[in-house]
Amino acid sequence: MKRVICTGLAVLDHVFYLPEIPKTPIKSFATNYHTVGGGNAATAAVAISRAGGQAIFWGSLGDDLNGDIILSELEGFGVDVDDVTRLKGIKSGVSSVLIDNAGERLITNYTDRQLIKNADWLPLGKLVESDAVLADLRWQEGALKTLSRARELGIPAVLDADLVPEGLNEDVIKNATHVLFSEPALNEFAAGKSIYEALHSVAEMNRGWVGVTEGSSGTRWLNDGKLRHLPAFEVKTVDTLGAGDVFHGVFALSLAEGHLESNALIRASAAAALYCSKSGGRKMIPDRKEIETFIRQRS
Repeated sequence: MKRVICTGLAVLDHVFYLPEIPKTPIKSFATNYHTVGGGNAATAAVAISRAGGQAIFWGSLGDDLNGDIILSELEGFGVDVDDVTRLKGIKSGVSSVLIDNAGERLITNYTDRQLIKNADWLPLGKLVESDAVLADLRWQEGALKTLSRARELGIPAVLDADLVPEGLNEDVIKNATHVLFSEPALNEFAAGKSIYEALHSVAEMNRGWVGVTEGSSGTRWLNDGKLRHLPAFEVKTVDTLGAGDVFHGVFALSLAEGHLESNALIRASAAAALYCSKSGGRKMIPDRKEIETFIRQRS
C-alpha cells in the first residue's frame, strides 16, 4: 500500500440542493440538504484511501465542533489525521454549497487566515516514508514546504492548482513535479494565451509535467512538447462537488504506484466520472475495484 501525504485545507460543507441556482438575491427553497467534509486536499485524501492507498492529511483546524466533525469523518474513511493541528479559539473552515439539477454548484467559503498562516509545525521528516505528496493552493506556505521537500527526495509532488483568493503562487508551482490546473485557474494564470501556450509556459517554470482538467471536456496535458487530450468518460452527471479533488487524489496515488501520467489520468478520470454520477458526498467516492471495473467496461 503506497503512502500519499495531502497538505492543505479541510472544511465542513453545508450542501443545499435546488432545481436551479438563483440568479438574483431571493429566498430559495432547497429540495434536500446535508453536511459533508470538504476541502481540496482533505477530499483528495479520502479518494486516495478509498482507492487503496494510505492517505495522510496535514492541515489546521479550529478547536470547534465543526473541526471535530471534520476530523471524525476523515478518520472514518481511514485517513491518518495524527498530525493535524488544532488552533485554540479559531473557527474551522466552512462552506455553503448550492447544487442544481444539472449537478453544477455555487460555493461560498469562509476560512480564517490563521488556519493557513503558519507551516513551521509540518513534520517534513516523515516525507522520507511517503511515495507521493499532493498539495492544494489554499495553504500556500504549507504547499511550498511540502512540495519542495518532496521534490528534493525525488518523489512525485502534485499540485492541485485551482482558483484561490490569494492568487496562483509561482514559487509553489515551480516546486511541484506535476501541476494539474482547473480550467478557470489556468485561464487566470495565463490570460490571453492558448492552452498550449499556457501549459508550455508553466512547464518552463516547473520543468516538470503540466496539465489542465476541463470538466466534461476531459483533460489536456503536454507530452514531449505536444498537446495531448483525454476525453472524459460519459456519465449522467448528478453532482460535481469535489470531483476535481477526487481526480487529483487518484492521480497522485497512481503516480505513487508507478503508473505513467497517461495511465494515471485514465484512472483519475474514471474515479471522477463515477463520483459525478451519484449524490451523497464522500461516501460516493469509488473504491479501487469500482474504478478498475469501470475502466474495463469502457475500454
